[in-house]
Amino acid sequence: MSKFKKALSIGAIILTCSFIIATLPYYKTVIYKLPAPKPFAGDTFYNPYQTTGKQWIKANFHAHSIMHFGLANGDNTPEEMFAVYDSMHYDLACISNYNNILPNNYPKRYYLPAYEHGLNTGAIHRLVLNNQQADRFDFPFYQNVHHKQQVLNLQKSEDNLVGLTHPVFKTGYSKSDLKYLTNYDLFEGISVRATSVERWDEALSHGHPVWVIGNDDAHNTRFGTCGVCWTMVNVDSLTKDEVLKNLKSGNSYATRGWVGQEMNRIKGVSIDSNRYVLELEKKSDSIILKSDFGKTVAVATHANKISYTIQETDTYLRAELFDTEPWNNYTKTYLNPVVRTVDGTCPSNRATLEINKTKTWLWRMGFLIFQFVLGVAIVYLLKMILKIK
Repeated sequence: MSKFKKALSIGAIILTCSFIIATLPYYKTVIYKLPAPKPFAGDTFYNPYQTTGKQWIKANFHAHSIMHFGLANGDNTPEEMFAVYDSMHYDLACISNYNNILPNNYPKRYYLPAYEHGLNTGAIHRLVLNNQQADRFDFPFYQNVHHKQQVLNLQKSEDNLVGLTHPVFKTGYSKSDLKYLTNYDLFEGISVRATSVERWDEALSHGHPVWVIGNDDAHNTRFGTCGVCWTMVNVDSLTKDEVLKNLKSGNSYATRGWVGQEMNRIKGVSIDSNRYVLELEKKSDSIILKSDFGKTVAVATHANKISYTIQETDTYLRAELFDTEPWNNYTKTYLNPVVRTVDGTCPSNRATLEINKTKTWLWRMGFLIFQFVLGVAIVYLLKMILKIK
């Protein structure tokens, strides 16, 4: 046997064994009995801005620092990342490295543990806030809606918040996925990497009360990567419990702009006899109200106030603001929606899903057969190659 054929044989064996090991998590696949989506319903609206606290804080929950000698796709140290956000007067800046929580070694900073979960080729990632340790289990290659739901179930707990990050990036989260996925709280509608507002509307339109966040998803401190997308959270005080509580209830909004500069701010949102009223601190270039599947239902220009009578067909209503200044020609703000409920209380996206045991075991057996056939095919091809003189 020539050296080339010997090397080829060894390489094929190593690749085959590596693939089999990497795909072992698929034997844990669970197939759920996913319930049919139910749009928001009821005669009373939940208004996330019904009660406002003493202050709005500016936060970025998704950024990366250097880790594992730069192999984890971050270029700068945590200190360098923090310095950039401090220069833009952020109240809270999280380092959310891949499957790794930055230790609280910064006693003079406000600290919220965060990490971005995901060990797969499709960039199907989740932001996890307030976990004490990272859960790294994932399906490395193909993921259907059941795989994505299973990982969300594993990540979600009573004490944390889970968000979908850059949903439209690569294979992320499809419109079909978002009809069914539950057990997450936040939706990264805007980031430097992706704008996923249309997918957010898909989740909302199928009755999933998830609240928008904006993040840089910065991997370095180069100009134009930090201070582009951020989240404003309304709190009584800058404490972990206050931030988590108000993120969970939707008392927040997301902005895409420049160097973290707020151009406008909510003065109040009210609903009286199905009449939605939004008032801002100053005039906005445009205020757009959107309902199911992102349908525009009302527009006001050069105004600091807009009102709209909610129709029976509107299951939710959300606002977008567009503002410009001579030094900044693009700032867009996305408010969280008011949603129909039975009693006006904050709805939950939590669910206990029943497992379809028959389909689960059929899937696992099918995957075993797939691995066996693939192994046989590789051995056969290898034998054919080795026969070639």
